[in-house]
Amino acid sequence: MITVNISGLDEIRNKIASIDTNRLCYDVASSLKGEIKHRVHVEGLASYGSKIGQYTEAYMKVRTGNYKETKLKSGKNTGKFREKKISGQAGVFTRGPRKGQPRPVYNRKETDVVLSLTRQMEMDMVATNPIPVENGFGIGYSNEFNYDKAIWNEERYGKPIWDLTKEENELVRNIVSIYVNEINN
Repeated sequence: MITVNISGLDEIRNKIASIDTNRLCYDVASSLKGEIKHRVHVEGLASYGSKIGQYTEAYMKVRTGNYKETKLKSGKNTGKFREKKISGQAGVFTRGPRKGQPRPVYNRKETDVVLSLTRQMEMDMVATNPIPVENGFGIGYSNEFNYDKAIWNEERYGKPIWDLTKEENELVRNIVSIYVNEINN
C-alpha cells in the first residue's frame, strides 16, 4: 500500500485561495502603466517593437510652422518672398473659428509617431489610476475622447499598439512571481 501525504497540497491550496487578486491586478496595472506610456508616448513603438508610424511632411509643416519660403501672390508685397518667421512661430490658422490666431508651436523635429503631439493623451494616461474591469484592472484613459483616439490610431496605422510587448508580459510574470513568493514565505 502506498500512502500519499496531501497535507502539503492543502497548505498550497489555502495559500493560493488567500491571494488578493484585486490587489495583484491593481499592482500589475500600476506597474505596466509607466512602461506602456513610455513605449507609446515617448519611444513611439507598437506592441511588436516596430515604429507606430511616420508623420507626413505636410503634417509636420502645419505642426511646426516650417513652411518653405514662398513668393507672395497678392497684396502690396506681390512677388516678394514671405518674411522668414521668427523662431518659435508656427504661423496662423487660415480657416475655421480661430482664423488669424497664432498656431501652437509643438517643437517637433522627429517624424516618428509618438501619439504625444499635444501631450493630452499621455497626461491623461499618467493621471488615470488603473480602471476596474471585469476580472481585474485595465490601463487607459479617463477621457472617452482619448480612448477613441487610441482605438483610431491602431486602426489608422494598422498594427496593435496597446497589446503588451514580450518585455511587458515578462514584467507581469515577475510581479506575479514576487507576489506569490511573498505569500509562500
